[in-house]
This record gives sequence, structure tokens and C-alpha cells, in this order.
Amino acid sequence: MESLLGKFLLSGLGILVLTEEKIVKFIEELTKEGEITQKGKKELLTEIIEKGEEKKKEIEGKIREKVENMLSQMNVATKNDIQKLEKRIATLEKKRKG
Repeated sequence: MESLLGKFLLSGLGILVLTEEKIVKFIEELTKEGEITQKGKKELLTEIIEKGEEKKKEIEGKIREKVENMLSQMNVATKNDIQKLEKRIATLEKKRKG
């Protein structure tokens, strides 16, 4: 049991590729084959979901970082840059009126 589950859980990329339906089917097969109990089935599903969320966040972070680097290299204004300019404009407008 440990080797099969271990391989499955350690393959983080595999978790992301599998659809929910395939994961449920896989867990059902493990239950039928006696590899895990009903209690273990719930625990495994919870663990798979948690690992999937962790990997998802990790990948999103890497994508965000890459996009930010690309935008920086392209000299594209960020939302933060625009907000700073808006504040400066508002300050200048207040000075002009007052």
C-alpha cells in the first residue's frame, strides 16, 4: 500500500493533471482492491486535495513571477505605477486649485 500511495502522492504534477473524476475513480479502485479502507479513502482524498492546492499556489506564484519579469523587461506600467501617478496628479490638482 505504502509504495503505491507514496508514488501517487509524490507525483505532484500528476495530481495537477488528473481530473477530479479520475482521482475519485483511482481512490475507488484502491478501496475495492483493499489497498485502503473507507476511512483511509477520505484521508487520501483530503491529502490529495491539499497537495493539489499547494501545487496550484506554487505554480500560480511562478507564473506571476514570470509575467512580472516579462512586463518589467517590456517597460510596461504596472497597476502600482499607475496608482502612484494618479495620487501625484490628485495632489497637483489640489495644489493648483488651492
